[in-house]
Amino acid sequence: MTKEQVEKHQNKGFRYRVFTEGIFSILWIGYLIMFYSYYKEAYFYIDKRLSFLYKLLFFINDNLRTSLVYFLLYGLLITLTFVFLYFLFLTYKKKPYSKTGLVTLICLNALYVFLSFINIYGVIFFIITILSGSIVYALVMVGKKEDAEEDMDYEEGEIVEVQGPFETETSAQQAARLFMETWQKKETVVLEKELYKEDNNYYAEIYVETIKK
Repeated sequence: MTKEQVEKHQNKGFRYRVFTEGIFSILWIGYLIMFYSYYKEAYFYIDKRLSFLYKLLFFINDNLRTSLVYFLLYGLLITLTFVFLYFLFLTYKKKPYSKTGLVTLICLNALYVFLSFINIYGVIFFIITILSGSIVYALVMVGKKEDAEEDMDYEEGEIVEVQGPFETETSAQQAARLFMETWQKKETVVLEKELYKEDNNYYAEIYVETIKK
């Protein structure tokens, strides 16, 4: 894999993250526009002299079906957002890219969530956010535990990949480096590479150097 191919791969990953964020932005903006259009009309009929709790109860009682729909949509949207943010952190940790870009994407999603809180439903949206975050976190922990169990199947010195053939040694090194940087078990299994030449072509043998306990 040449240097140009490596850069193309990196740019493709960046464009994918931007494209995904664009989809989330459209979903969030569409949701907020529809929600506040409904909210503005429904809030008009609420007695403003009531306490916050009574306002919330009357608001939900008078608009139960619509409220449940917006709660469900918010729960789905915030859960997908948490999953997306998790993968942002995961890809940044494995293959660091612009920190400014990462912070921008996080702040943008945080803004959408904040805009959901500035209304009578804010407390309920906050509770849904906590529950959603807890579910995503629990699933991540279960996934990590399963990965740790799978890592026990590897042994030091075991070959996990052979890249090639390549015309030049540099191309073989770049391909091996890219594979090692995108290795899914990078946190627990440390890889190393060894280049060799065969039939006038270069190959990169990637093997397990150490397993972190």
